[in-house]
Amino acid sequence: MTRGAAAGGALPHERWGRARIRHQSWLLAGTTIAAWAVLRLVFGPMPQWLSYHDFADTRTWLGIPLAGDVLSNLAILAAGIWGATLARRVRVDDDERVAYRWLVVGAITTAFGSAYYHLDPNNATLFWDRLPMAVVMTAILALVLADRVDPRYGRESLLPFAFVGVGGVVYWAITESFGRGDLLLYMIVRAGISVVVLWMLVLRPGRTIGAKWLVAAVLLNVVMVISEHFDREIWELTRGVVSGHNLKHLIAGGVIACVFGWLLHRRARPDAVGRPPAQGRALKP
Repeated sequence: MTRGAAAGGALPHERWGRARIRHQSWLLAGTTIAAWAVLRLVFGPMPQWLSYHDFADTRTWLGIPLAGDVLSNLAILAAGIWGATLARRVRVDDDERVAYRWLVVGAITTAFGSAYYHLDPNNATLFWDRLPMAVVMTAILALVLADRVDPRYGRESLLPFAFVGVGGVVYWAITESFGRGDLLLYMIVRAGISVVVLWMLVLRPGRTIGAKWLVAAVLLNVVMVISEHFDREIWELTRGVVSGHNLKHLIAGGVIACVFGWLLHRRARPDAVGRPPAQGRALKP
């Protein structure tokens, strides 16, 4: 069969497949918004608690206020830059490469956005911390679905997922500007992505081998949340050496690095019937 004949026969099926993936992605996004609408109707809006900005580590170093929380973002920046250097080595196909690029950009901008926020912690600067974080979460979810369900999720799910994830941050900022801040949608997205990723890891085999990197990312994410919650307790326990929020940033860098490690070290699963394996290093970035 000639290339033209093969392409002519496969193209309609590919179009249908992509349309199905887009439909499923928008359906998931719509379900998230519907859940938010119901919860908001029942419980009302979720305002940003102002005590969130009261961090334990208030040290100034080299003229940098809150230096511990600012400079610990270097771990996230290092993970993002390392991920960028892997462009020719990560094992992703063309669709997954789009999500991989989102992850790189999201990680690097998260480091800068978080550092900017911690220089002067308040709701206005917090927006620039959470916005790129939403991009990171969106990219990770797309990559996991691409591995566990269909590789086309790597491209086709990004817009609907970003609509909800980034939209949740923008919606919070807009409502905050009117004095009626509602963080509920963003929190649903954040928790929901964690649940879906864990569910996919436990219940559905991937088309690649190397999930231990993703498992490590999930476990580190749990430790990260605990560290953030016990910010002051960790600060007091270590006698002012490190705070929980310092650790949160360091661990966040580890989470992102583990995801890049997964994309670098995973291998095609021979028995992944019906799900084409990720292509290798010959792919151009």
